[in-house]
Amino acid sequence: MFKNLREEIKEEWKNTTEDLEKEVFKVWQLDYKGHIIRIVNAVTEEVLSINNEVVDKKSRDSMFKQIYPYVTLTGEITEANGTISTVKVKIGGLLSLNIVVKVNGTTLLNEKHKISIK
Repeated sequence: MFKNLREEIKEEWKNTTEDLEKEVFKVWQLDYKGHIIRIVNAVTEEVLSINNEVVDKKSRDSMFKQIYPYVTLTGEITEANGTISTVKVKIGGLLSLNIVVKVNGTTLLNEKHKISIK
């Protein structure tokens, strides 16, 4: 009896975890003055790439190791004339996935996605 219950709980937990992974996996791609800014959010990592080069990454080996539910990613864009622009991404949330992308303090993206597990 207990073995069946334990197996049922394990299976249900596996299904819930898979649903959560699918729900929070998002990719955003923005163009800023000809430069491609790409942000990938997954359950255990967030990645910021600029022009197909990873410039910042935050990883966890478990979804439960996320003590603070928001992560900040930063990077720089160097223009042809030598000007450097700072990219900042704040991403995370508990019941929703929020993302704010700013370049030199100007907001390029501000979205909120509700997380729902079936």
